[in-house]
Formats: sequence, structure tokens, C-alpha cells
Amino acid sequence: MRILFSLIFTIYSFCSYSQEGRDTLTAFISSKLDSMPSGFAVSVALIKNEEIRYVGLTKHNDTWIIRDLKDSLFEIGSITKIFTSTLLAHQVVHSKLKLTKPINKSFPYKLNNKIKLTYQDLANHTSGLPRLPSNIFPLIIKNQDNPYAEYSVELLDKYLQEDLKLNKSKNSSYAYSNLGAGLLAYALSNICEEPFENLLEKDIFAKYNMTQTAFDLKTSYSGISGENQPASNWQFNALKGAGGLISSTSDLSKFIIAQFDSTNYGLSLTRQPTHSISTNMSIGLGWHIINPAHSQTKYWHNGATGGFTSSISFRTSNKTSVIILSNISALHKQSMLIDKVCFELLDLLK
Repeated sequence: MRILFSLIFTIYSFCSYSQEGRDTLTAFISSKLDSMPSGFAVSVALIKNEEIRYVGLTKHNDTWIIRDLKDSLFEIGSITKIFTSTLLAHQVVHSKLKLTKPINKSFPYKLNNKIKLTYQDLANHTSGLPRLPSNIFPLIIKNQDNPYAEYSVELLDKYLQEDLKLNKSKNSSYAYSNLGAGLLAYALSNICEEPFENLLEKDIFAKYNMTQTAFDLKTSYSGISGENQPASNWQFNALKGAGGLISSTSDLSKFIIAQFDSTNYGLSLTRQPTHSISTNMSIGLGWHIINPAHSQTKYWHNGATGGFTSSISFRTSNKTSVIILSNISALHKQSMLIDKVCFELLDLLK
């Protein structure tokens, strides 16, 4: 209890971040994550206004070691979807396309069953698409350590032309889809006649000086599998827009601070509610919106791969955010702690 009260005071007095405050914050985070296995690494960024405090920790057996991990690279999994949706918003605010426009014209062929899908449907997971394309499953069985690696654009084209189906019971309702996010990236690349990676660099990474975010980087730490073994890195190939990026807390902090600028209409658009999931959650273009009618609304997204788990949550009302990147598998029984600690720390940032 003493640690908690000290932490609250420390975070409340964010500008006077003393050694005692750093020690208290480190003790709080390590105590919350103490069940993590040896080899675990976690990089945390706490943001208030434009001030950032970083905490980096690695665990060796039962000992926590403080490290500077703000520039360490981790797979961010589905947080990639936020950048895909931000590209979409960029096109919309520059009047290059409309959210309600079908993506169909971005392909040189007709989609199976004459299915129509809009850009907004893909960004907010209301398209009725399955979580994954049906023709990826033989590849997942073949290579469970890197399940998306061999799923090529050619296979995606074949699926879209021959096997694409919608779950009618979920059409116009929320159903999380990696296929949808990957397809959104593919459609944007086609309509802009530019590789998806180039669009990200030009319209987002260069704009926010994000020099440590890309698809082809090497992570600073090996991932840890659900069985506490070294985990392979994942390559997402044709579905890279759903989860392929690697980044650092220092880079992601720049992107989150930009969210606090109310004149940034592209980023603001990604946070506008487009669909109500429940009484306590809506979704914008990528961002999940927790307590959407509350003055302390939170925006959130997490990410998970075979060896890494991440979480970002922030409030624009008081310009606070917490970013956590770690090398624990989504399949590990302790991975749920990453979101939990992220929300707990955000609630302490007043």
C-alpha cells in the first residue's frame, strides 16, 4: 500500500521525477510482472503532456535488472493495425477517398460472390470477414512458429477471387479480423499505386520522426513462447498491414504525443467512433474506445505474436499515455498482465 501511495504521488508530481520516484515506479512494475519467466524484457513509456518517463527491465532467474530499453526493438503485432488505419485517415482528410467507398475498384478483378467491402468496414472490423482467410490454414499447420510467413499476395488474390465469404450473422457487427486489416493495407497500396511500406514511411514515419519502426528490423530480444522457450519472429507477408511492424517505446511515444494535437485531423479521425461494440466500448478507425461517453475516455489497442505482447492506452482529455512492449508470447499464461499493467498505470496518471 505504501508503494502505491508513493507511486500515485510520484506520477501526480510528474515533473519532479526524482531517483526515489524512479525506484518506486520500477518496484511497482516489477512486482506486477514478477511471475514472468527468466529472459523476460519489458520497455515502458509513461507520457504526460509531452514529457516522457521510460522504465526498462529484464529478468534473469529471479532478479530484475534495470536497463535503458527505450530504443530496444519489439514486435508490436496488431498495433500495426493502427498505422494501417492512420494511412486510411490520411487519404480521407486529403479528399482522396471516402470511408464508405467500396474497396472493390482498387483490385483488377471482381471479388468472389460480388461481395462489396468498404474501407470503414475493414478498419473497424464490421465487414463480416473471418479472422483469417481459409487458404492460410494449411500454411499455419505447416509452420506454426511463423504462421503468416508463406502467405503470399498470390494466395490472397486467389482467396479474394475464389473463396471469399462473409459471415452473414456478423455482417455489420464487430468481429475482429486480421484478414480485414491486411486487406485494407493491400487496397490502400493498390489505390495509391505505391508499396504499403512506402506509404507508411512517407505519410507517418517521416512525419513523426519515427526512425525505429519498420517491417524488416531485427528485434533486440528473442521472443518467449508459451512454453518459456525461444520463439521465432513472425513475418506477415501479404497480411503485413495486420501485424508485421517492429518498433520501440521511444518511436511510439512520438506517435502518441501527436494524438494530443487537436488540429491533427488525420489522427483525430482515427479516434472518432464508427461503431458501438457495447455500452462501454466503441471502435473508431483501429482504436478501441473505452467508456466513449465519459470525460475520461481511453483509447486502446494491443498487439500479440508468437513471442511478443504489447499494449498502448491513452487519454486525450489529460494528455496521458502508457506504452508497454514486451517479449512474452500471446500464448503465454502471463501475457494478459501486459494490458492489466498498462491500464493500471494509465489510471494513476492524473
